[in-house]
Amino acid sequence: MEEFQVKRTIKRLEISIQTPIAKTGNGAVAGGKVNNLMLIGTTKGEKGKEGKKYVVKGLRGWLNHAMMALAKEMGVEVCHTSEKTESQKGEPLLPEGFHAAGKCLENGEECIKHRLMGSFGKQSKLKFEPVVITSKACKGKEDEEVQQMHIATEVRNALAFHTKKAIQDFGERYFAGTFTLRIEFRTKLEAEELGFLLKSLLYAPEIGLGAAVNNGAGKMKILKVALQEVVRERTFDQKGRVVERERVRNLWKEMQEGLKAWPKKVSA
Repeated sequence: MEEFQVKRTIKRLEISIQTPIAKTGNGAVAGGKVNNLMLIGTTKGEKGKEGKKYVVKGLRGWLNHAMMALAKEMGVEVCHTSEKTESQKGEPLLPEGFHAAGKCLENGEECIKHRLMGSFGKQSKLKFEPVVITSKACKGKEDEEVQQMHIATEVRNALAFHTKKAIQDFGERYFAGTFTLRIEFRTKLEAEELGFLLKSLLYAPEIGLGAAVNNGAGKMKILKVALQEVVRERTFDQKGRVVERERVRNLWKEMQEGLKAWPKKVSA
């Protein structure tokens, strides 16, 4: 049934990231006492054993902040994450070197960060595939979309001064190990856009990920980055099941060209 085959070609970055310990939750879950990763279901392992599936939160924001930090260091003005410029008391909110998110698009001089990440006024050029993880205790490879990592919960029980009364009583969920993040390009990236994206990824480990960076959690080490051309093909077998095939080609030369293209050299 090849006549029904669908084929699509895209480009993406495949990034291998390692963390000794990270916590990306933003507080205890409503109605509970556990600072949770986003629970999205279960996956089956060996002998039917089930494991919980979680989404690693904050990866897009992590790269967003790395872009801001890198641009500021290079003296390039880009969008801030906030659309507000002043507080209710009229106090300025934006640090020097930034403009409100999306303001550059309104002014007709779109900054490089907005060209990649977008805002409410324009869609991002980048699509972040969700990173779904499960505990290594749940062995098996039934679900290819789930990555296995070490997941543990730290119970926190802080007592009031000179008493045995608990003022903190909750758990925080941490994960550790190596995972893969894929960023798909919705549209073609110019060479300088690719270069800014790649150099922001190189800068990202300086930022750290999650809500507990100041406590030592959230250290990220990028092990490998590959720019890939991906050809996806889908068809049906004789029982009507969808068969999918993915062919991948690395584009190292294009990566090198991008790294040279940003920042642009200014002629004297």
